[in-house]
Amino acid sequence: MPNYQCPITNGEKIVSNEFPDFSNYGYQVTRELGHNRAGGRVTYLATEINTQQQVVVKQFQFARSGASWSEYQAYEREIQVLKGLDNPSIPRYLDSFQTAAGFCMVQEYKDAPSLLVRRRWKPQEIKQIAMSVLEILKYLQNRIPPVLHRDLKPDNILVDRQMNVYLVDFGFARTGGGEVAASSVVKGTLGFMPPEQLFNRQLTAASDLYSLGATLICLLTGTASTEVGSLMDDAGRIHFKQRVSHLSAEFVNWLQKMAEPNFKNRYASAAEAQDALIPLDVLRPPEPPKFAVPAFLGLVAIGAVTLAAVTYNKQVVQLGETQQPSPLDPNSQVLFTSELNSTKNLDNISLQANRVYFYVSFSPLENREYDSVCRILDGAQREVYTGRANLRASGNRLTTWCWYYFDKKVDKPGEWVFEFSLDGQNMVQKHLTVLP
Repeated sequence: MPNYQCPITNGEKIVSNEFPDFSNYGYQVTRELGHNRAGGRVTYLATEINTQQQVVVKQFQFARSGASWSEYQAYEREIQVLKGLDNPSIPRYLDSFQTAAGFCMVQEYKDAPSLLVRRRWKPQEIKQIAMSVLEILKYLQNRIPPVLHRDLKPDNILVDRQMNVYLVDFGFARTGGGEVAASSVVKGTLGFMPPEQLFNRQLTAASDLYSLGATLICLLTGTASTEVGSLMDDAGRIHFKQRVSHLSAEFVNWLQKMAEPNFKNRYASAAEAQDALIPLDVLRPPEPPKFAVPAFLGLVAIGAVTLAAVTYNKQVVQLGETQQPSPLDPNSQVLFTSELNSTKNLDNISLQANRVYFYVSFSPLENREYDSVCRILDGAQREVYTGRANLRASGNRLTTWCWYYFDKKVDKPGEWVFEFSLDGQNMVQKHLTVLP
C-alpha cells in the first residue's frame, strides 16, 4: 500500500513522517496529532475527501503492536458509547473502517490543544476549565445508563482560544447504573486513576472526580502529568498545598476533597462538586491597605449560569413600583458575547453556538454584599433559569456576567430575555434573538 510523505513541524524542528493512505476509505491524512507506539495507537488529522471537512482518524495498529484482534471489542465499545452521546463538548463519532494493519475510528475535529501542552494558566481560567469539565461530567452522569470516562487526564481535555473545553478519548469508558464494577483488567493512567480503579474495585460517579482533581492540581502547581506521582504519599494522597499559597483556603479545600483517596470522602457527583465550587473565590484576598476596600474577585455559578468579575463599564437601570425594568440608558454597554472577555456585542446567536455570555455592571453602589438574581426566559417566554448568589461591590461598582449553555434538543429559538437584579431593586433586562 503506498504512503504519503509530508513534512510537519515538531517544535522548531522539521521532520518527515510517512502517513498511511486512507484514500480508499474517503480520507487523506495531513499530519499526525499524537501516538502511543507501545499500544499501537496513532491519531491523525485528515480531510474527508468528498466534503473537505477536517476530521480525526484514530488508528489502532493491532498487527504492529502485537495486540490481539480481540481488542477490537474494546474499541467497538468506545464506538457504542460515542454513538449514544450528543454534546457539543464531546467530539462526535463519524465513521470507522478496518485496514490490513488494524482498525480506524473517525471523529469530529476540534481545533484545540490538550492540557498536555504547557502554558501559563491563570487560576481563574483553571476554575473555568473545572466548571466546564464538571458540566460535561454532569451530562455523562445524567445519561441512562450513566457513563464513566475512566481516563480523565490533561491529555484528554482540550481547550481552545475561546476557553471552550472538550473531553476526548472514551476508549476506557464504561456505562452502567449506580455503581459500575471495574473489569478484571485495570485500565487508566497511573497518577490520575482513583485508588478504587487502581485496585480494581467498584467505581462510582466520584471516580472521575478524583481524576479531574489530580488534573487541576497539576495545572495549578505546574506539575507535568508524568510527574504527578511525585506529589503523592504512600497512601495515595496528593500533597500540593505548600505550592499554592496564592489560592484561597476554600478553593484549596475543594481541590483536596476532589482528590480524596477514599471515594466516600469526595463529592458524590459532578453536580455536587460544581455546586460546591460555584461560590468559591479562587485567589487568596490580598491584604488591603488602610481605608482601602479589597477588589471583588469572586466567581459564582448556579446550574448552567456563571457570574464572574469583569471590567466593563455599564449603567444601572432602576426598577419602578411596577417591578418592570426601565429602558436601558443609551450609554449602557450591557453585552451579549459568544466568547469570554470579548467586547463584541451580539444581537442574535444560534442554538448551535454552545453558550452565550451576558455582561452587566451596577453603579454607584455601597461597598457591601448584594443578593443577586439572574433570570432567563426562552423564546417561548418560559423561565429556563433563575439563579441567586451573594456578590460584593467594590469601588462603588459591581461588574459581573452570566452565561447560558444551550441545549438544542430542549431550548427553543425566538426572542430570549436575560434579566439581572440586585436586592430586587436594581435591574437590567436585555433581549437576544436566538436562531435555530
